[in-house]
Order: sequence, then C-alpha cells, then structure tokens
Amino acid sequence: MSRLPLRNMPIDLVMKVYNCFVLPIFQYGLPLYLSSCSSASRKAANASFTKFLKAYLGIPFHSNNAITHYITSTHPLLDTLENLAPHSLASLVFPPEINGHQLSFIKAQNQPHSYDPIPIIPSYFWRSKMFSKLPLNLHYRKKLCTEIYNLDHLILCDNQTFHILNYEQCRCLRCGVQMSHYHKYICEKYCDKI
Repeated sequence: MSRLPLRNMPIDLVMKVYNCFVLPIFQYGLPLYLSSCSSASRKAANASFTKFLKAYLGIPFHSNNAITHYITSTHPLLDTLENLAPHSLASLVFPPEINGHQLSFIKAQNQPHSYDPIPIIPSYFWRSKMFSKLPLNLHYRKKLCTEIYNLDHLILCDNQTFHILNYEQCRCLRCGVQMSHYHKYICEKYCDKI
C-alpha cells in the first residue's frame, strides 16, 4: 500500500483502498472487543482515520474533523465499525453447548446509527469557497483545503505565534481591522501574492 500513489487518486478510490487494506485489521474480532473499548481507544482509532484523510487533503492534523468528514463524505471510524459489528457475528462459530444462550458481548452491541457532521461544523465554514469535487493533484487540493479550512489566517494576523482565531485579539497586518474567519475576502489591502 505504501507504493500506491494515493495522493494522486480520487477520494472514492482512496477510500476503497483503505477499506480493502486497513479496515479489515479493525474488523478482526470486532464483536468481541468493540463493547469493551475504552473511550481513549475509540478516540485513538477515530484519530488514525482522520489523520489518514487529512494527509490526503494536505492539511495539518489540528484541522476540524467535522469539516474533514463533510468534504470527504466519510464517517468516523468507530461509527463505521459499530455499524459493521452486528454483521460480523455471522462469521463466529460457537460450540453447541451454548445453544439457546445469549452471550454478554452480543447484548452490548449498539443499534446502528448514522453520522451527520453538519450540526457540528462551525458556522463560519459555510462562507468558504464552494467546489464540486476535490482536485486530483495534491498541490491544488492542498491549496483549496487551505482556503476552505481558513488555514492562511497566520499570514494576515499580527499575532505570529500559533493560536486559534480570536475575534477580539486578532488584527490584520495589512488593514489593521479586527479579523474574522475568511478575512481576506473582505480585506481591501489583501494580495494573492503574499
């Protein structure tokens, strides 16, 4: 898988490769371990998948997860695994001595649910640039995602240390006005050649 040119493939093909090579690792023994997973393990599994997506998009790992799932049309890994768990029980073979009994880990399986990232996406995102599909070229995909995620905030902000945009403390280096998300759209002195 390391030799595949994943960064130059469309996202639907990248997801098929992920589902073929990586997802089966998580599916192995899924009904046995899923109900007893700690919250830290769940977060780590979800983080491994979002980091994979963010590497494909060419954005930093601290970028918003809900936006990432929205623009790639994906779900957190644990949601996918919870929906797969009831179907994984068919592959398990139990001894005849336990016929008529229900095992405790089967009772603990949650009902399948759907993931909707829209309610948790920050409201400022809806002012970003619209696109029909992600570019195949990593350079152009990274450029588009930098604008969508508002990652070029530090270029215009007078506070040059890493920080989250703060409406009261962030000021534009060019025009001196308090900055909001996507400030470059309204800044009169912004230049694309920065």
